[in-house]
Amino acid sequence: MAPVGERVLFDGDYHHLDGVTGSYRRHLRGLAADLATAYPRASVVEIGSNHGVLLAELAARGLDVLGVDPNGFGAAPVVREFFGAELARRLSPVDIVAAVNTLAYVEDPGGFLTGVRAILRDGGVFVSESHYLPDLLETLQYDFFYHEHPRYYSLTALEAAFAPHGLEVFRVERIPTRGGSMRVHAGSPGESEVDESVAAVREFEKTLALTSEVTYRKFAARVADHRDRLRGLLAEVTRDGSRVAAATSPARATTLLTYCGLGPAELEFVSEVNPRKIGRFSPGAHLPVVAQERLCGPDQPEYALLLSWHIADELMSLLRADGFRGRFIVPLPEPVVV
Repeated sequence: MAPVGERVLFDGDYHHLDGVTGSYRRHLRGLAADLATAYPRASVVEIGSNHGVLLAELAARGLDVLGVDPNGFGAAPVVREFFGAELARRLSPVDIVAAVNTLAYVEDPGGFLTGVRAILRDGGVFVSESHYLPDLLETLQYDFFYHEHPRYYSLTALEAAFAPHGLEVFRVERIPTRGGSMRVHAGSPGESEVDESVAAVREFEKTLALTSEVTYRKFAARVADHRDRLRGLLAEVTRDGSRVAAATSPARATTLLTYCGLGPAELEFVSEVNPRKIGRFSPGAHLPVVAQERLCGPDQPEYALLLSWHIADELMSLLRADGFRGRFIVPLPEPVVV
């Protein structure tokens, strides 16, 4: 099945807010500090700027910023269009192009990268963050496979994509966000010294057989086994009449809930803090999305299934502080009651 076009997904009322969680805001603040230290007073275009958290942090450190996002908003200036080669011709050259968790969503990566290279000044840097394929496989993140993501990246794949567009990776970092990501720095070939981290990650990926069909068949078998174990755990904890609700409604939850066949028969509702989601229904599972106060209120269920399991520690702490007294179910990578 062909991926859904980006204009269908993002040209309108897009509900994701990338700075809702404290841990992710801290992550963006750290990225801004690193960029401001390495490139003081630089000019920056952030592609996929969302509601402007990174742009605000960069501007506060003296960088000249511009966002590009068809749904973007915030205090910084934003071009509300899709980025590509055509738009790049209308933008002024800059020192830094940033794309934080954007590449996986791009419908035309060739046009996107052509545009990136076109607006980079000599000596400029393209900084991107992407969910890291080896981490996705290792920790069984099949819930990250959904319609917004046409592709999933390793360093090997990114280098193959970058090279035809005159971009050379010169540094790579593995970072913990979204259950495991990589931050890649790239520029024109020969302009920056290539850090030893690039060769190290290349060698690591050679050991993983990422281009072998066998690797993904084994992953699929683990996914099927996980579905059975998660459903079994939910049946066990509700055998005495206990109730279960889900906490948070990230996009990745749609895959988990629908693949595992979880809906109103297993879960009472989904709680949220994002006002753009409250009052709606979860896709496929058709669970009502309610304010978090419902989960933490006087008639709270005995269990909360953490759909944003990749920030389980932070989420459990927040829910405890808001008054949730029950137990938590962390679905991945291993179903467990906490």
